[in-house]
Amino acid sequence: MFNIRRYSTADHDDIWRLHLLVISAAGVEPTHQHYHDIFHIDEQYLESGGDFLVGTGQNGVVVAMGGLKKLDEETAEIKRLRVHPSFQQRGYGQMMLTKLEQRAKELGFRHIYLDALTNQLGAKKLFLNNGYAHRGASVIDGFWINVYEKSLTEAK
Repeated sequence: MFNIRRYSTADHDDIWRLHLLVISAAGVEPTHQHYHDIFHIDEQYLESGGDFLVGTGQNGVVVAMGGLKKLDEETAEIKRLRVHPSFQQRGYGQMMLTKLEQRAKELGFRHIYLDALTNQLGAKKLFLNNGYAHRGASVIDGFWINVYEKSLTEAK
């Protein structure tokens, strides 16, 4: 069983642990300061016109997460899309991405932007399979990332 719901402050410790586990698996130093937004989900996501969702498995354990951050009136960025390594390859990433896109449409966004480390090949496949266009590679905070973009007004 997999359930997606809105983040609650009671989820904070669970999402922080999930975040650390996933970025460590991707080869990123867990103390990197780039992830400050996870400590301010209410302000960074919920109160600024976006959303933050968690996916729970059996017994309500958080096994996935993803944020929708408002960039401007028409554009949102999907951030912190994570699935616990023990729960990957079960479609949870797809379900989270679909729900985040649905929320983006409900909130009136017309474009989605996101990025992923260049070594996250599963993420690359997920995004390309869902109609995201690869817009190139870039360096952010010393990390090589792939940048993706999608219009929410076009048919898949």
